[in-house]
Amino acid sequence: MRHSARTLLLTALAAVAIAPAGCGVLTYRQPDFPDAETGENGQVYVLDDLEAIANDANLTTDEKIAQFHDLGIEDEDLISALLAL
Repeated sequence: MRHSARTLLLTALAAVAIAPAGCGVLTYRQPDFPDAETGENGQVYVLDDLEAIANDANLTTDEKIAQFHDLGIEDEDLISALLAL
């Protein structure tokens, strides 16, 4: 699982570098690299979008974790790292 978490973070950082700035909503983007981490619906995880969840003052920590789980992110170490953004 650690490899998966590392891959997700690196993919998210790469997606931010090649995509326009996120607007806080997950969007569908076609990655320019073959190993992009995607959600169940094929959306590429973008760090700006994940950070928007982590920094949403209207959500409790449990609600933020639930939103990450809804996106298919189950790795607790990765979720902890995202919450620390």
